[in-house]
Amino acid sequence: MIKENQKPMIKGLIIAVLSLMLLITLPFISSLISEREVFQEEVTSEITSKWGQNQTLFGPFIYVEYTTVHPTEDGKVLRQKQSYIQVPNKQDFTGDIKTQVKKRSLYEVTLYNTNLFINASFPTLDELATKLNLIDKEAFSSAKIIFSVSDSKGFTQEIFINKNSKQFFEQDRNLMAAPAYNFLSYDILDKDINLEEISFPILLKGSTELNFLATAKQTNVNIKSDYKDIKYVGNYLPETDEKQTINENSKWTIYQSIPINSNLETIHQLQDYSFGLKFLQMNDFYSKVNRATKYALLFIGLTFATFFFMENIKNLAINLLHYTLVGLALCINFVLLLSFAEYLGFTIAYAISASATILLITSFIYGLSKNRRIAMTIFGLLAALYAFLFFLLQLKEAALIVGSLGLFTILAILMYFSRRIKFSSEKE
Repeated sequence: MIKENQKPMIKGLIIAVLSLMLLITLPFISSLISEREVFQEEVTSEITSKWGQNQTLFGPFIYVEYTTVHPTEDGKVLRQKQSYIQVPNKQDFTGDIKTQVKKRSLYEVTLYNTNLFINASFPTLDELATKLNLIDKEAFSSAKIIFSVSDSKGFTQEIFINKNSKQFFEQDRNLMAAPAYNFLSYDILDKDINLEEISFPILLKGSTELNFLATAKQTNVNIKSDYKDIKYVGNYLPETDEKQTINENSKWTIYQSIPINSNLETIHQLQDYSFGLKFLQMNDFYSKVNRATKYALLFIGLTFATFFFMENIKNLAINLLHYTLVGLALCINFVLLLSFAEYLGFTIAYAISASATILLITSFIYGLSKNRRIAMTIFGLLAALYAFLFFLLQLKEAALIVGSLGLFTILAILMYFSRRIKFSSEKE
């Protein structure tokens, strides 16, 4: 038979096990969050597929083809076709970006139109032939200026070189070694064109990200955007502060002591030198809801601990069924948070779901105890706990230290009140 003074300890252990068992609901909540995220990605993909996806500008480059001759040991001649991509000595990207937010169903996507101007300086074909150990430019069987973007559907007009209506890019179906890039080209082999001064405009549609490649010896980017929430991505940081205001210029000045060179087979490696801008959607509520669920054990454990102390200090009659119902209410709170966040944003959704859960549990305790003071104590503790979690969710770098200090303080409070519970008989 269980002694009377051992009952609090046994019930405390059972409540601890119950707290862990309630965590079984968390995988289902996480699965629901993942399902909604997948739906968001599908909606976003539908919008961007019809407008223009993340864009990376490849080029401009000079692409040449030539044939090398190698004598063999048996006196024959081996002819081998080669290709080479020459990056600019210097390239400048200037212009502005106009953004708009499209809403479909519950979700928003940032779309943009660019009005950019590209200036590039290349070595002459004779200089390039010397670099490749060829006699002169007559050794080239093909020479082109090539250019591409990630999603060619984003082009909004024909691209003229050096403002010359007779010099324009066309889709090059012969460059099929890299079909994923849909290269545009302009043949310069027999053309009178100054490769040291190549310029052309880029009017392009895209979404979420715009990236450039720092492949030239000197790369300069100076673009202006009307979007406020910008994150700089890629391998190079700009000279601009990330917390910029609307219509402030983003500037990069990048110097490569050894310019990057490639061919069509290895051109995908140039993405290692990408950098650019990402237009953030600040209502990323799914990640915040997911972070909130990681504190579920803290919520359930501290709420149960408060009930347990109240039960033993104030002699309340709270059975395990009551604990289970309160625990389920805390778990359902996260589903409420997710549901409201999709319509109202995370902050308002958090206030609504937290208020509803706190009022439900407080009224439940008041119905059990018929004691207004105890009910208000539970209300205050839960309100403080939810406020503390909301504060943690807004933090990033400081979340760990603030969270650990908060938990230490809560543990100290629990240790203080635990002295008033007798778990064993006093010695005579």
